Amino acid sequence: MKRREFLKYALYGAGGTAITVGSFGTLNKISPKTAMAAATTEETTVFSACEMCRNQCPIAVKVLNGKVTKIEGNPNDSTFGGVICARGNSGPSLLYDPQRLKKPMIRTGDRGTGKYKEVTWDEAYTYITEKVKEIQLNYGGEEIAFASRKGPHDVFFRTICKGIGSPNYFSHEATCPMTRSVALDSMFGVEMIAADYANAKYIITIGRNWMEGIHIAQTRGIMKALDKGAKLVVLDPRFSVAASKGEWLPIKGATDLAFVMAMANILIKEELYDKEFVEQHTVGFEQWQEAVKDKTPEWAEQETGIPKDTIIRVTREFAEACPNAHIEFGWRTGLTPNDYQLRRAIMIVNMMMGCFEVPGGYYRVKNAGVVNRFPSMTGYAKSLGGVSQPEFPKPITARIDGTGLKGVPGQIIPEGDGAVGQIIESILTERPYPIKGWFVHRFNPIISMPESDRIIDAFKKLDLLVVCDVYMTDTAMYADVILPECTYLERSEQIYDMSGLTPKYVIRQAAVPLVYPDTKPAWLIYKELGEKMGLGQYFTYETIDDYIQKQLAPTGITLEQLKEKGVWTPEGMKPFYLRKDPLASLEKVLATKSKKIELYSEVVQQATKQGIPQYTHYPQPVEGQFRFVQGKVAVHTNAGTANIPVLNELMSRNSLWIHPESAGKLGIADGDEIMISSGKYEHKGVAKVTQGIRPDTVFCYHGFGRISPEMKRAYGKGINGNKLIDNIIGEVGNVVTSMNFVTIKKA
Repeated sequence: MKRREFLKYALYGAGGTAITVGSFGTLNKISPKTAMAAATTEETTVFSACEMCRNQCPIAVKVLNGKVTKIEGNPNDSTFGGVICARGNSGPSLLYDPQRLKKPMIRTGDRGTGKYKEVTWDEAYTYITEKVKEIQLNYGGEEIAFASRKGPHDVFFRTICKGIGSPNYFSHEATCPMTRSVALDSMFGVEMIAADYANAKYIITIGRNWMEGIHIAQTRGIMKALDKGAKLVVLDPRFSVAASKGEWLPIKGATDLAFVMAMANILIKEELYDKEFVEQHTVGFEQWQEAVKDKTPEWAEQETGIPKDTIIRVTREFAEACPNAHIEFGWRTGLTPNDYQLRRAIMIVNMMMGCFEVPGGYYRVKNAGVVNRFPSMTGYAKSLGGVSQPEFPKPITARIDGTGLKGVPGQIIPEGDGAVGQIIESILTERPYPIKGWFVHRFNPIISMPESDRIIDAFKKLDLLVVCDVYMTDTAMYADVILPECTYLERSEQIYDMSGLTPKYVIRQAAVPLVYPDTKPAWLIYKELGEKMGLGQYFTYETIDDYIQKQLAPTGITLEQLKEKGVWTPEGMKPFYLRKDPLASLEKVLATKSKKIELYSEVVQQATKQGIPQYTHYPQPVEGQFRFVQGKVAVHTNAGTANIPVLNELMSRNSLWIHPESAGKLGIADGDEIMISSGKYEHKGVAKVTQGIRPDTVFCYHGFGRISPEMKRAYGKGINGNKLIDNIIGEVGNVVTSMNFVTIKKA
């Protein structure tokens, strides 16, 4: 969108009529004349929370004449520092994009043809209700699945799922950080463990790239640590931006666990680990010692391609910096079938070195519930309250992915996340039972999950596919019903707990009226749909303000206080680490049965027969093959931002990174069109010839290459990497993203 067009659009709006959500959730029209009368030339600031990715960064939205003119970071939040990334800064481009979804639609043509008719909200709700009742009658409510990009909408979205008696609700986490969550929960009894980047003296990262997969607070922490002289070691087959800030070790794909186990071998052999911490605060060290006794640096060199002397040197440097150091536990962690064992091993080595509850190490997130366990901290903060609901009907079957079932890997999958890849398997194979309906919220499986073509086949088998989103997506192109959600700049939502080293609450509040009158916030969409479906008893609030007031009731904080600054933290409270006294008890921050950090886990042993991490050797590519890997880019959020005009203009396509040596053998030059084949599937792309990649590996940024006919015409540039990846379900439900080999030829 040209600047002149954008300014005209921002100043005068889409259709000349503004819409607001009234105090009881009703939509109130404001005439252009009234809006102009209320307009002012004075710029105001609305404090809210971003939603260009799932991090929900606190923001300051600048508003003039009822229009958003600029978005900045919230200066009241010291952790985020009043800054924001390119994605967050592009919010106005999303808000005023004329290609946003504007009205509910029902499909009139074959799936994927893009033929829809606009309907009223009531017509859309009625259609969905009748189809759901039909599936319930013929098959049962459990045969309808719900999947979403994780966020504040989930509490409302999943109420529909639970209300109809389905156990099958999923997040996108299995495609991203879920194996890390499994590792933390099995060792500490909770997932809420965080890293203190800013105070670390030495950081080893395995594939994590904060400078492109940006989390503002964490990226700032890394930069602060580097400014203070910390060393960063990056294990990655690709020379990422993070690698440019430290020492790059171009490790072979799928061998990271070998490097970590060799570190443990060296630390034990040279007696560099923290014996006192291990003895006092952990269980299972003997089993770990046995597991790594033959994982020598010589062995690791053969597995990883990293010289043994480098492994030894890095391990000693790390040990010298400990406990104010850490090996980073990762973000997008579904790399191999047993990735959760890599994440457990990473945390075991950190705990061997006592890198817990000290500056620069890991810590238990200090939310109100944790803080108030300590007498000296009592009164600093109270936990958010909840909105009561009647008991949901008990599902008559287990989940399709085995989550929660004892004695199988699903036992340790987080119930709120599940193995989302199993939905496709159950639709196509009808095992353990078929899925006939699927509700999708702000999630694009065709681009976000492996085997895109197979996902389309699954969509075509469904009796009902409902998509709620801001934009038309590849997935929405196959939906029966499309529900248009308004953007985060037009809606208010519940309070978020974003605690770190101190408790913190953040609010999202609407900055401007609705740009498109027939879009709605998720809380209202699912409340109205639930009432149409006869589930109104589960939506025990009238408005979002009503919901927020119930959250804040126990805290003593007012809604006005949160709106004034956008964030709340206890006044005068400083970040605290438990181990100012090296012998301090950790019982109050651990939730394991033993009340210790469990290096060996009986629960993991019961679920996977690997109570302590064991190494799995994975094949490496042979001559003529390449390991195919993906990663994040700084100006896009996975599959979620390709449509946004400003970001699309900044980067509209990706390319395939290939080493000059490998490209030379294939007669490929930089910029050449190429054909990438995984055996099953092929994809056309463009080559980027660079020394910043291992010769046996190729890489592309994730989230590009739309494949549905309508989407392909508008946003089809680049490579959809997931079209080339098999839908392998990992041992604990992760969707594997770096196990495929591909061949390359000039197109």
